[in-house]
Amino acid sequence: MVSQGVVDQILRLLAEGQLSQRKIALSVGVSRGTIGAIAKGHRPRIRTTEERFADPNRPLGPPRRCPGCGGLVYMPCLLCRVRELKASEHGQCQTNGAGDCNGTAGRA
Repeated sequence: MVSQGVVDQILRLLAEGQLSQRKIALSVGVSRGTIGAIAKGHRPRIRTTEERFADPNRPLGPPRRCPGCGGLVYMPCLLCRVRELKASEHGQCQTNGAGDCNGTAGRA
């Protein structure tokens, strides 16, 4: 993996426009394919530590075994939560007595 500092250096050299991609690859020590991918914008940007900690969806602890499904997950287990929601939706669908979830069975 190429560090963000190297990527920044490559972007700077590409922006200057004085060196070919081949010469940039030789001077920086990466492949020509990597230089081409960076030039085209195909390489993902590496997030800094501050950006990772600012992410509201980041896990708040080590993964643990879920008591519900047994999977090694970051708690709360989203798989179990989705299964609970689907089960409750399925139960509501069956209790309306119409034969379908919209209550439109038998209507023309």
